[in-house]
Amino acid sequence: MKFLLLSAILVGIISLFCCIIILKYFKLSIKYESLTSYIKKITHLVSSARYGNLYSRIDNDGNKITDELSKNLNNLLESILDRDIMINEYVEKEKEETNLKEDFIASLTHDLKVPIIAQDNTFDLLLAEKFGALSDIQKEAVIKLKISNMDLKYLVEALLETYKVEHRGIIVKKESGIFINKFIKETIEQLSSIFELHNKTINFKTELNDDFKADIDIFLTKRVINNLILNALSYSTNSDKIDIFLTKTNSGFSISIKDYGTGIEKEDIDKIFNKFYSGKSNLKQASTGLGLYLSNKIIKALDGNIEVQSKKNQGSVFTVTLPE
Repeated sequence: MKFLLLSAILVGIISLFCCIIILKYFKLSIKYESLTSYIKKITHLVSSARYGNLYSRIDNDGNKITDELSKNLNNLLESILDRDIMINEYVEKEKEETNLKEDFIASLTHDLKVPIIAQDNTFDLLLAEKFGALSDIQKEAVIKLKISNMDLKYLVEALLETYKVEHRGIIVKKESGIFINKFIKETIEQLSSIFELHNKTINFKTELNDDFKADIDIFLTKRVINNLILNALSYSTNSDKIDIFLTKTNSGFSISIKDYGTGIEKEDIDKIFNKFYSGKSNLKQASTGLGLYLSNKIIKALDGNIEVQSKKNQGSVFTVTLPE
């Protein structure tokens, strides 16, 4: 589109130049007043096209030279207009198809949550031996099934949350005076059953005083912390623990989550927050590549920042910084 508009402008300039050359060197009978009027018409036409009006045209004035130039310029504008209409129709069609796909994904993921939750409850009943005693081998098998089901649950939730974020945006509802130490400890405690299944522990340390408070969106902040902890859990293959640190910053606080996994390849560091990017891994992890993408979106909406440091075979540290 820009290229075609530029072509129209260039044709207009060339038309003027040609008129001057023809008048000067071939001394053809175009009156000065007629040439001045024609120049004004071309200037107006080119200016209108520049600002998006592709419907203006130059009328013939009975002069063979200017009429031929006008015809060529009008034809070029017609071509640009036809191309513009075609492009707009294509864009609208693409938008419609994209919306249909995303609506389908949203409906599908929403419907999938029900059987996934039902399965999770069934696994809990089996582990509690409500249907009879289980051997050690059976318990181990049920635990593996429960872990896989939980992975599936988080994948579905990530798809659904991505749909909501991109269609409704992120609505921030901060609550004032939240005790951060208490909030983080409660968030970690809610994930304790998952860590037990994986035979992992959380090593939590804080530099904040217990009376340290901040204004945060509890739901969104908890979602990011959960994402990062579960991500660390999935990739912490070289240790049975995950380290979490709380520290004070100049304008608020930060939470760092360290795993002891395979680390992130250097060339992948700048890509890990991209949508659907899951990186390279030898682990057979089920991933949509949306967890970090969503976390980054949320933290930005909260006026915070998220960074990562990683070394191969030494693990990764994700640090979220939020204002007080």
